[in-house]
Amino acid sequence: MHPAAPMTVPSPAGLRVSGALLYGVAGLALLHAVVELIFTNTGLSVYRDAYNGDTGSGFGSLVIATLDILLAGFAAVLAVLNGHGRRNARMTTYILGGLFLLCGGLGSLPNSFHGPSSSAGTSVIDRITPAAYGLGTSLLHAVTLLAVLAALILLTLPSTTRYIEERQRPQYVYVPVPVPQPPATTDVPVQRHLDPHTGSIPAADPWAQPPS
Repeated sequence: MHPAAPMTVPSPAGLRVSGALLYGVAGLALLHAVVELIFTNTGLSVYRDAYNGDTGSGFGSLVIATLDILLAGFAAVLAVLNGHGRRNARMTTYILGGLFLLCGGLGSLPNSFHGPSSSAGTSVIDRITPAAYGLGTSLLHAVTLLAVLAALILLTLPSTTRYIEERQRPQYVYVPVPVPQPPATTDVPVQRHLDPHTGSIPAADPWAQPPS
């Protein structure tokens, strides 16, 4: 018995949707990182500070942007590995996804939607931009959390579990071993003299003396 090549079994719909959600998480995390960097390293930082009520929140935004980039990378890699039916990748997705939900804070999500803590100015732009920043980042955070939660739920479906178990189970194929054959024997033909007159073998005289 020898290991066979893995069977190309189509992945279930739940696993494909879970992978698509993880790719979506990666895209949302990168978008959130870009927004944080724009509102940190430009003149728009006054609107972020007005929303948070802290003029020194730039360092926190840099940390959040870095974590978002790491989240995007992990989500994309896990989406690829889960699509190939890797059991360890699914366990890693459970662990990292659970930590993200706990640290990201589904319980603290309602507290993310609040009005600006202070005013950035008296003009209409100064009053609207802080609220737009807060609403935009909060929505991105909420959609990312929900996408992670849905991806984890889809990974627990029975069809996904069966597919991953089938992919991890080794497949064997029977290869017959050739049996060596004995060498063929060659028969040496017996030379017999024919009678030149009749063309047949002359009859032997049983009473004839053997030649000396």
